[in-house]
Amino acid sequence: MLGARKFGLLLIYVLLSSCGLMSSSFANDAASQWRPVATPYGVAADREPLLSLRSPQFHDLTSPAKRILVVAHPSLSAGYFEQAATAGFAAALKQRSCAIWLVSAPDGLADEKTSALPNPIDAKAYSGESIATQYLWRSVGLLAPDVVVVVKPGDELRWDLQPEETSFAGGLRSRSVAGIGAVAAIECNVPPGVALVDLIDSALKQSIPAVQESAKEELLRRQKRTPLQVADQLSRHYGKALDSVNYQQALALIGRLQRADMTGDPAELAAIERMAEPYLNGTKPALPANASGGVFAGHLLFAELATRSDKPGYIDLVRAVADRGFDANGEMLDAMPTHSEMSDAVFMGTPILVAAGRLTNDTRYDQMAIRHLRFMLRLNLRDDGLHRHSPLDPGATAWGRGNGFPALGLALSLSSIEQDGPIRDEMLAAYRAHLAAMIKHQGLTGMWHQVVDRPESYPEFTVTCMTTMAIARGLRRGWLDSATFAPVVKRAWPAIQSRIGSNGELIDVCTGTGKQKSLHAYYDRTAIRGRDARGGAMAMLAATEIGLAEREGKLKVD
Repeated sequence: MLGARKFGLLLIYVLLSSCGLMSSSFANDAASQWRPVATPYGVAADREPLLSLRSPQFHDLTSPAKRILVVAHPSLSAGYFEQAATAGFAAALKQRSCAIWLVSAPDGLADEKTSALPNPIDAKAYSGESIATQYLWRSVGLLAPDVVVVVKPGDELRWDLQPEETSFAGGLRSRSVAGIGAVAAIECNVPPGVALVDLIDSALKQSIPAVQESAKEELLRRQKRTPLQVADQLSRHYGKALDSVNYQQALALIGRLQRADMTGDPAELAAIERMAEPYLNGTKPALPANASGGVFAGHLLFAELATRSDKPGYIDLVRAVADRGFDANGEMLDAMPTHSEMSDAVFMGTPILVAAGRLTNDTRYDQMAIRHLRFMLRLNLRDDGLHRHSPLDPGATAWGRGNGFPALGLALSLSSIEQDGPIRDEMLAAYRAHLAAMIKHQGLTGMWHQVVDRPESYPEFTVTCMTTMAIARGLRRGWLDSATFAPVVKRAWPAIQSRIGSNGELIDVCTGTGKQKSLHAYYDRTAIRGRDARGGAMAMLAATEIGLAEREGKLKVD
């Protein structure tokens, strides 16, 4: 027999499906902006999606509508979900200018007596105890409702506008949620039979105490920043060193070079060349014998410097990596030797080979680049156009960054290929096909997810930055249709801005991830909140690429 929770989830799914509320598309008609849509907000400890209902209007921080999150006790939430699925509910929301997010309270958050929240609640998300609460907590911080209403069962309708600090509502009011700010939250005891719309009416009449350092105000400040302002703030914390030749630090430095393209600051190139000098003069080894794909990709910095400097040593460093694609007799290998069967290798190997071909005019490197790409596509490209991460996982999981890497890698590769290059058409087709598959899975928040086609997995920062950068580059270079792809960037950019603090702290960066054996293993990868070299580098690339596209008149995101 089904457990009570799973039966409830099945009931909700049937209700929503029958009423057409399972869509994740970006509808623009007026009614659809109020109609609640089934939106998973996380993965429960039993691996089931944490289902909720959310009005698309809820995602717009600038909307004059009142944005209310209702976290209802399970004994009440099933009835609320059923009411929200009726035809007249969206009209009632529109009449009240109210957008709703409806959640069945997890982990006993709406019980009469609740245990104290851990502090911090999201120190290592999303794992351990109270995993559903961790998902909800971060989601609340990032969506910043105008008010959260925690609904408990009771004998009469009674409001508590100053809930205890140890409760979920009190914690939202008194702490910095997801490191962003506080959220107004109240509690309500509700007897059976009170309709959801009547509960909303009663909530709208309450004089809800304001909070200090509001999450919503902080998010609005973040979203007002220009791409250059975001890049400036990131550059105070990322792109400051090249301790070894690794892609994380190298890409941050490339981001700094792109920032210099925006500002015209010649000092940036000189500063970055000083960091590269030990590798150029041999003081530090750039390419050890056992170099990983991350080291190979780190040499993209030298390829970029070679186009901005007349020092031939940069080309020698790039060629040294590209030569790893050939055996002792000069014959091409099947693929770059560090591919490890992972989709990451589309980025780790392809762009550096193309760059070597461009810098040396040696077509062998171009041929090795397309050979490597074909090998990786045969290995991991799924029928739906997404990349599985590796063959190790029998479920062929489309890991988020495992798709961000191909998107970024092909964008960088195409940037180095001549317009009439013999491998360009094939590479361009692969790039377009992958991005066409990716945009189908952009979430309502503008983000892509830790597992691309599983919206219950957390919205992941790096895949969003990498995919957005790849699309923005395509819009700049004329590779992509603006009518189709410019709106994708416009949706993604506010979500990226929201997850970047002025102090360089980021939200929901998947930790370093090798080959995993199952979908659940990808679910369980830690989502970092704080400074992170990988996330900072990808954010620098996205911000500067969008800024350059705006400067060239190819895109407008504000």
